[in-house]
Amino acid sequence: MNGDQKIDEAIVDWDAPDDGLASQSISLRSTHFDDVYFSGDGPAETAHVFLHGNDLPARFDTPHFHIGELGFGTGLNFLAAWDAWRKAKKPSGATLHFFSIEAFPLSRADMARAHQAWPGLADLSARLRDRLPPRHPGFHQINLDERVTLTLFYGAAHDGLSRAEGKFDAWFLDGFSPAKNPQMWSSDLFAEMARLSRVHASFATFTVAGDVRRALESAGFSWEKRPGFGRKKHMLAGRLESPAENAHPAPWFAPQACTIEPGARIAIIGAGIAGASLANALTKAGFNPSVYDANGPASGASGNPAGLIMPRLDADDTPAGRFHVSAYFYTLQLLAALNVPSLFNACGATQYAMNANEGERHKKFIARPALPPGWMVPVQEGLSFPQAGVVDPSAFVHVLLGTTPILRERVSRLFQTDNGWRVISDKSDVEFDAVIIANGLDALRFADARTLPLSGSAGQIDWFADSDAPATAHVFGPYAAPAPSGGVVIGATYAPIAIGAETRFTAEATQSNIAAVARTLPALAAKLDPSRATPRASVRCTTPDQMPVVGAVPDWGFYAGAYDGLRTGRRVGHTHFYPPAQSRPGLFILTALGSRGLVTAPYAAAILAAEITGAPMPADRAVIEAVHPARFFVRDLKRSGTP
Repeated sequence: MNGDQKIDEAIVDWDAPDDGLASQSISLRSTHFDDVYFSGDGPAETAHVFLHGNDLPARFDTPHFHIGELGFGTGLNFLAAWDAWRKAKKPSGATLHFFSIEAFPLSRADMARAHQAWPGLADLSARLRDRLPPRHPGFHQINLDERVTLTLFYGAAHDGLSRAEGKFDAWFLDGFSPAKNPQMWSSDLFAEMARLSRVHASFATFTVAGDVRRALESAGFSWEKRPGFGRKKHMLAGRLESPAENAHPAPWFAPQACTIEPGARIAIIGAGIAGASLANALTKAGFNPSVYDANGPASGASGNPAGLIMPRLDADDTPAGRFHVSAYFYTLQLLAALNVPSLFNACGATQYAMNANEGERHKKFIARPALPPGWMVPVQEGLSFPQAGVVDPSAFVHVLLGTTPILRERVSRLFQTDNGWRVISDKSDVEFDAVIIANGLDALRFADARTLPLSGSAGQIDWFADSDAPATAHVFGPYAAPAPSGGVVIGATYAPIAIGAETRFTAEATQSNIAAVARTLPALAAKLDPSRATPRASVRCTTPDQMPVVGAVPDWGFYAGAYDGLRTGRRVGHTHFYPPAQSRPGLFILTALGSRGLVTAPYAAAILAAEITGAPMPADRAVIEAVHPARFFVRDLKRSGTP
């Protein structure tokens, strides 16, 4: 599957009347597979087969527990696991991460009707339905409370597993029966499952079919028959005994084993949208972050009076396109979950086709489709995005920071110690378990980041607080949008800036912004008095490929030696294997968000938090590689050997 594949809604039959009453007699059947999702006492069957089959909830007594599932269906298995986990004895700050695959998602109405049968799970099921992602192919991560995360992959099972990264403790194999849906039980699929499993990861399933047993064995799983549920005589349960030694296709990008324990103290350098998003994500993951910023929160571009939340689309299915669409979904979901009045104005946005080429690109977006139904609408001007809107950037930063300690100090040096990192500032010298560099272009002040090809771009926006604001945001290269606190914000200019140089707003930049608006919205521009503008200038940090940098900071010396063979085209294969990557232990980076940071920072922070905890990634392998800090170094190695 690729990002162009349409995700069809499940078509189902009900064996019980829709009387609005919970009933144990409800049975739900897929018309596509001619098999049931559940019948009778679904929670009891889930508990017997999947929870007890994986020795749960006893194994929840651990800092992080990761469950993988084939066949999300009604969400019953997830709801039962969530319910058991929240009641189980576990360490302080423990987290549950549940990853599931579904090719044909149920409609909200069908899911709500199914959930009527389980009144004991009503509070959890309502929360799940409220946070369900749009029906769009790929990975969707949902935060359901401070410690529970669900990642859904919409698409074919093998495709989802082959693109996934992470390590799982237990598996729920709950696809439709092997006779009805054999693709869900293939040996290739179980090989991917083994790749994603910790040693001795467990599995459980309702089927004992011979082909399934043999496929599991071929992937390195042992199995045993156990008493089945109800009329089913047997079920299977087992563990991964001998994981396959499969070479990673790109070991220089392979995720590394998690070594940072819950409760660890993590220093974040930078209190803009990147640092604030990290503080929020790390707190949810059970860590104790502190944020350094000499100028305080939202002192850079994150302090603008308004910021757009809208997607950046690619005409083709690319890792960059998937990253930006997933970031858009993730940030909208996060804003809804925060539920802070006046933080986000869902006013929609219109993107103008400024020439024939842009018009053709817009047609490709519609034809793919690049977004789910109802998320992108062709209009006379170009494209309308009904779910888009305008956020208050400073308020967003402060909400995400929450109660995270803020140290108004300028960090000058980082030193690795036996136990972590010393953070030396103009006011203090403190040791942390880990450090994340998240201060934009100023990341280049630290030696470990200087290998990265970061550059700066200065930009100015202008706020006209007493002008009538448009009802929606208008984007035409520059933009004009209603400000959360009233008036209209326009911008932004682009100009190169030297590293370390200060930005200054100018009257010329204000005139340039008004002129840009006048070319598309002359009536609005005519009402903008430059003498009444409140200008603001800041620096964007970018990379040559316009993608952010997210991940563990590589050990550059190791990369230079271990992967030198890339210069001569030596590939991973049967005759040559490169060693796994090595990074600077406990040192991470999130920077180069460009002009899209308000949309991309929360998603990038979720990716980095997953890497730090060893949790399943909220993005596919190609996306992780597209933001990896080593990507430029590896590309240069490969190109250096090209005549």
